[in-house]
Amino acid sequence: MSDPRLKSILQIQAAVLASSKKGIPTTVVKRGDPDAGIIFVKVFGGTIGCVIFNQSYDFKEDRLYWSKLTGDKPVEEAEADKLIEKQTSFDPDIWVLEVEDKFLRNPLDLD
Repeated sequence: MSDPRLKSILQIQAAVLASSKKGIPTTVVKRGDPDAGIIFVKVFGGTIGCVIFNQSYDFKEDRLYWSKLTGDKPVEEAEADKLIEKQTSFDPDIWVLEVEDKFLRNPLDLD
């Protein structure tokens, strides 16, 4: 049986605080379900483009992990925005966290 999941709002608050402490600009652009809303993290890296992280579930390992919705390479910001819009059309309860980081790091996956 998997561990209980931390509420979405607490994960978001932790990411904003951790980013702030590291000087990484972070904004909540869409608020979702506070308990179980899926979180998408759009990271803008300036001229190198954007990546979108989302949580996926590994049934074999029985754990959550972060994957890149945008694939291996960064995409243009307009393409990233379209992907977020598409996800929102499927599930209006998602969270969207936007981050500016030239290293394309996910603040919810930093140690």
